[in-house]
Amino acid sequence: MIQHKLIDLLRQFNRKEMTRFREFVHSPYFNKHRDVRALTQYLDSCYPEFSAFQCDRYRVYKKVFPRKAHDQGKLAVVFTYTYRLAEQFLAQEMLRSGEAETNHLLLRGMRQVKAFELYQKVLDRSGAQLENAGEQSSTHWWHRYQMASERDYFLNHIIAKRDLSGLNVMEEQLDRFYLAEKLKNAVEAQVRRNMVKVETESRMLDSAVREVAENLEVYRNIPAIYLYYKLFEMLREKDHRHYYEALQELKSGESCFPPPERASLYNYFQNYCIREINQNNLEFLQELFRLYQSQLEQELLLEEGYLSEWHYKNIVTVGLRLEELDWVHEFIRTYRDRLRPEVADNAYRFNLAAYYHEAKVYGKVLDLLIKVEYRDPRYNLGAKALLLRTYYELEEDEALYSLVDSFLQYLQRNQKMSDARREGFYHLFRMTRRAAHIRSRLGYDKKEKTAKDLDRLKRELETTGGILNQSWLEAKMDEIAKYC
Repeated sequence: MIQHKLIDLLRQFNRKEMTRFREFVHSPYFNKHRDVRALTQYLDSCYPEFSAFQCDRYRVYKKVFPRKAHDQGKLAVVFTYTYRLAEQFLAQEMLRSGEAETNHLLLRGMRQVKAFELYQKVLDRSGAQLENAGEQSSTHWWHRYQMASERDYFLNHIIAKRDLSGLNVMEEQLDRFYLAEKLKNAVEAQVRRNMVKVETESRMLDSAVREVAENLEVYRNIPAIYLYYKLFEMLREKDHRHYYEALQELKSGESCFPPPERASLYNYFQNYCIREINQNNLEFLQELFRLYQSQLEQELLLEEGYLSEWHYKNIVTVGLRLEELDWVHEFIRTYRDRLRPEVADNAYRFNLAAYYHEAKVYGKVLDLLIKVEYRDPRYNLGAKALLLRTYYELEEDEALYSLVDSFLQYLQRNQKMSDARREGFYHLFRMTRRAAHIRSRLGYDKKEKTAKDLDRLKRELETTGGILNQSWLEAKMDEIAKYC
């Protein structure tokens, strides 16, 4: 089978992109090589499998050169030409999607051919489009700078108006782009610094932050600067006030950012909430839920039209923790069809089982979990934890003890799991078994012994960090305490 970067690249194309690439190659403006057209036509027929049989070098050669003796070097040259066209195709596709980039290149082209009368019309039209643009991310200000540069050229070299007006506008737009991009990178650096505990240096960041901090009113109406400044404060200073201020800025200016960047912005807030929830600041559970709802309304969580099964699971988990049972049940049903077909049934059953557990319909939990496929370790672990809690609620103690024994053996064998995750599951299963044992002795042991055993378990729960489903465990212990 031919191993070539051309085939690797074409595998990543969707059907529309593959069709457009074939049309691109058949355009005589971009390609005049008949052999390249023949190769592309054949590879299009192989899409998307590109199997070993289809891509056998001798088979491919016969399709491209049907009546010629095999010449591997000749075929390699055609592959190289075609790959270069594929790169050019991707660049053209990006150019088609960017009106501002196209206008700038058009202006440069008109300058080159000295079409100055038409140049001025395109310049005015392009400037108006940018002025009225709804989205104003940092890239927007870069395009404004480029357009200001073209206008300054027009003023100074075409109509010979020798003043500083065009240059002043250029400087203003460049400053806005620089500050927006600098603060955007600073936010991302702060996030990564918190994750990997590595210090990064930026010689000019302090001056950029100081410029915005000392002139807040100047930048307040420029979301690409002001919002990222507020985000930087949120991540740098431990004061929840910055979270709420930054979130308010996002809500008031989110239409200024294209959907991919808007999704990234929401992700910063999500991660902040998750960090606070992990530190037991449960007020941020409701905040996280609202963030998910906002993203669902704007379809920011969809990738190629599909909702990730893990977003699906996380949203269900947060909703259930907030006891939003009706909302969660409707969400599970509604978004089943937005999941990728190959994972939809599995994700639906698992999350519906989680819903029925919170709704205390434990029989349906067991029926659904039997049908869940455990090829992904995350489903396996989540299902086992859900099964544990269900056995406890049903007082199926023998089944619970058996599950705990087998699961603890599984944890010992599985060395790929992170230590923190392993510890979290280990303590959940171990302490649930002890709670079940204490409960099973109610009416047999003296109340003083039960209270002593329960108090010991509670103290251990309080001093052990990172226990999964800790609030559920605490609730079960409180139920036992009523009998003491």
